[in-house]
Amino acid sequence: MKKRLLWLWAMPLVWPIMNAGAPAIAQCVVADVAVQAAINGSRQPAEQVNDVDIETEGACVGNTSVSTSRQIQVGGTERVRQERQSRHRIRGQAAGSAGPTVAIPVEVQVDVYNPAEQYRP
Repeated sequence: MKKRLLWLWAMPLVWPIMNAGAPAIAQCVVADVAVQAAINGSRQPAEQVNDVDIETEGACVGNTSVSTSRQIQVGGTERVRQERQSRHRIRGQAAGSAGPTVAIPVEVQVDVYNPAEQYRP
């Protein structure tokens, strides 16, 4: 009985040492970051389109897909159109603790009217 109690008490101390060589397993991750900015003298709002498609297949472990982009328009008086398409297809080998893919889409769209552009030569 005393040996069992001793083992239960020592388990939290021994467990990390026993598993020190075990590999870490992480779920699949998709990160998509897009910045679209228009700073100009057009009185019409910028048309900014960010089309992101993330396709996953079941439980996934061990893969990553990352995309970053920026579209910047500075100056001019014409209407601005910014269009972006991003496609992610991700699969991973399902393992014991596999779970759904973690998707992190980040979209920043800025449209600033600058009346001073009307007076540029």
